[in-house]
Amino acid sequence: QGDASTQDDGSAVLPEVIVTARRRAENAQSVPGSLSVVGGDLLDQSYTVNTQGLTTLIPSLNYSSANPRNTAFTIRGLGSSVVAVSQSNDGLEPGVGFYVDQVYHARPATAAFDFADIEQVEELRGPQGTLFGKNTTAGAINITSRAPTFAQEGFAELSYGQNNFVQAKGWSSGPLSDTVAYRISGVSTRRDGVLENVRTGRDANTLGTQAVRGQLLFKPDDRLSVRLIADFTNFQAYCCTQVFLRVGQSQRAASRQFGGPAGLAAQFGYAPPSTNPYDRRIDIDGPLDVDTNEGGVNAISDLDLGFATLTSVTAWRFWNWDAENDRDYTGIPIQLSQHIPSRQDQYSQELRLASNGDHPLTYVVGLYGFRQRITGRPISIYGPAGARYLIGTVTGTTAVPSNLLDGYGQDGRTDYRVASYAGFGEVNYRILPRLTLTGGLRYTWEDKNGYYSTTVSGGPAIAGTAAQITALTNARLGVLRPQTYSASDDDGSLSGRGNVGWQVTD
Repeated sequence: QGDASTQDDGSAVLPEVIVTARRRAENAQSVPGSLSVVGGDLLDQSYTVNTQGLTTLIPSLNYSSANPRNTAFTIRGLGSSVVAVSQSNDGLEPGVGFYVDQVYHARPATAAFDFADIEQVEELRGPQGTLFGKNTTAGAINITSRAPTFAQEGFAELSYGQNNFVQAKGWSSGPLSDTVAYRISGVSTRRDGVLENVRTGRDANTLGTQAVRGQLLFKPDDRLSVRLIADFTNFQAYCCTQVFLRVGQSQRAASRQFGGPAGLAAQFGYAPPSTNPYDRRIDIDGPLDVDTNEGGVNAISDLDLGFATLTSVTAWRFWNWDAENDRDYTGIPIQLSQHIPSRQDQYSQELRLASNGDHPLTYVVGLYGFRQRITGRPISIYGPAGARYLIGTVTGTTAVPSNLLDGYGQDGRTDYRVASYAGFGEVNYRILPRLTLTGGLRYTWEDKNGYYSTTVSGGPAIAGTAAQITALTNARLGVLRPQTYSASDDDGSLSGRGNVGWQVTD
């Protein structure tokens, strides 16, 4: 971003905002597309420390996150919901692409961490497949971190706030030689819980994040630059649960409602600690922990060929997730534990050629390869109140023992793999000084394979007549049953876009 200037007639001129939306540095005003740009200085001044805070600076961006795993973006209401891209649905990909330093992050959960040393954030609205390696249908969030400098500089900041919120962040950059520069940056955030658990006396929804990024820039001459980046982020917290808003009503019989004089809560002699969310009181009786980390390395190489710049982006990233939740969100021992330890690894390679200069004809062409594997282990265990809450007192004509699900649970395995390859390109032709014609094409081929298997065990022995045993066994299997299935698909598709752009003013 540049500073505002003044014309000879005394009128103010808007500062120039440089973006890379079309994979080359250019003035945002000359890009024939819908985008928003937030510079690093504004991020710092507005104390925007994470992706959630971006929504106050970019109105068309929506960010939802029940916890770091269940995270999703939408742009102008388009994209994928939290349920669609999370909660074990690892095989589904987000509609909004998330890029950091030109690397696509396949899991939205990796966007839930604090920022560290950001140069600029671009929100690009609409499909971006003719410009970016991985196709995204609703838009893209393109984040660029500050690069190493050959002038020594540094920054440090310590903040303190409510609930013992403490955040320390800083960076240092400078030369190691005439051709090599470094940059290291980090942020550490902690905060006490903001919800009082009246059952355990422990405050829930704490924060605990540490992130570090190290960079090396090799610039032997004006034509070649190689930027190496390594980063690691860790999040550990007693998190994440929710407060009660009200007791709702479903279409079930009165005895199967949660509230009411004959409802399930009354049957257990239970009352929520409060239905006023501003009391911030909960009473969950199960475990509540989040332990997740992510990171990776990438190399960005740029070679100036004169007429164009050849760029290579090579990356490996990983994401580990483990959290244990009380999914009934109450003090009733319905579910004792639920967690889905997951591991994601992704590898990507992009080669891109982008024209240089401000000529009537500009272009970008590229090749992209991406491989990903996600493994998981879904685990659930029910408690002594599970049968009454989930099945009821009878199944058919057979009485259901109150402890039918006590200790009953599942232990599963998931394995999802994808290979994606694409060729893409876009051409812009300036017919008149203010009229530009744009056309782009993309071909994508993908191969996806998924496997799921789960076993069930635990719970008391079932006794009775053969008919009763069958009825109770089926009732228990109706809650959790052993399953195994696999699926695979591969396909290719051709897509494209075209537009005519008219620049109203200079």
